[in-house]
Amino acid sequence: MGLIHRTVLCFFLVGAACAWAETSDYLEEDPYADRPSEPAAVPEAPAKAQPARKFRKRNEPVEKRKYFTDDSPRSDAGVFHVGFAGGGNFYIEPRINASTGAPTGEYFKDFGFQAGVYFDHDYSELDENIPLMLRGMVGYKYILSSIHVFSFDGMVRHMFRLSDKASLGLGIGASGAVWYRTASANSTEEILFLPTVLIGAGFEFNPFMVDFKWGINRVGGENTIMGFELYFGFRL
Repeated sequence: MGLIHRTVLCFFLVGAACAWAETSDYLEEDPYADRPSEPAAVPEAPAKAQPARKFRKRNEPVEKRKYFTDDSPRSDAGVFHVGFAGGGNFYIEPRINASTGAPTGEYFKDFGFQAGVYFDHDYSELDENIPLMLRGMVGYKYILSSIHVFSFDGMVRHMFRLSDKASLGLGIGASGAVWYRTASANSTEEILFLPTVLIGAGFEFNPFMVDFKWGINRVGGENTIMGFELYFGFRL
């Protein structure tokens, strides 16, 4: 019996030692030690709300897109006006001796009429209140009972602001005029180009206007040709 007990005890000790060795190896080796750790879950950002689509109403005006266009008001062009005017004139012209061609010392003097279209660049109406106006005119004149005149006038005026709607202008300029006349004695036609120096003054009662001009075609001795013109009109 002693031998059997010792043999059983030896087997028991050997089995216990093997079980302890396997348990220690299992504890020393971590099977999840080499496995990479999983990243923490990142919360997803909330989806942006899409803007509601805007529908154009019927008869609603469509705004046109502008490309490289400056629609700011220009302050260097002045306020543009177009005006229509008409009135009377008084011209004088020396009488010429038909045989010698020399002036006789007497003058033709007669009343006539005229009408024209004015083009104004008025700087005095700007916020900067620049006292300046550029005026041009294209018109027709009937003078000295038999002469048709087609003129192109240009004038620079200094403006004096009297009130919000009234101003006085004094200016100087020049005119190029084509004179067409028919001599009654021999029925000959004559076309002349006569430049004219203009001195003018006028009132602007927006939208009405009064303009006075003194035109000097020629000065000297008995060869002076000049005229006085008075216009009444309105500006658009």
